[in-house]
Amino acid sequence: MERLNRERANILYDIYGGMLTEHQRDVWRLYYVEDWSLMEIAEAKHVSRAAIHDVLDRTQKILEEWESELSLIVQMKHRQKQLRALWSLILSAPEGPWQIQAEKIIADLAGEEGIADV
Repeated sequence: MERLNRERANILYDIYGGMLTEHQRDVWRLYYVEDWSLMEIAEAKHVSRAAIHDVLDRTQKILEEWESELSLIVQMKHRQKQLRALWSLILSAPEGPWQIQAEKIIADLAGEEGIADV
């Protein structure tokens, strides 16, 4: 199985990681978050490099299947796009007393969605 880019791996882990076994979470975190090599993980876990490779492949397949069924990343990206569009509309609208409250609400929602650039 082709390796994921780190951004997608981290998003999958953030959303679905709690549903993995402790061993799967640990191996995934060491490889994708901590940037350990397969050999370093294998030595730390006292298993073969191939065993770690297999765990990563199986875990990736599981995470991708969950995303395929639940589409939480797709939904998150859609909400982020909508928030950015709403932010642009607010910035281009004539100023009014509502604007400060609207900006705060959008900033709060953006924070919940992990958007730093609104």
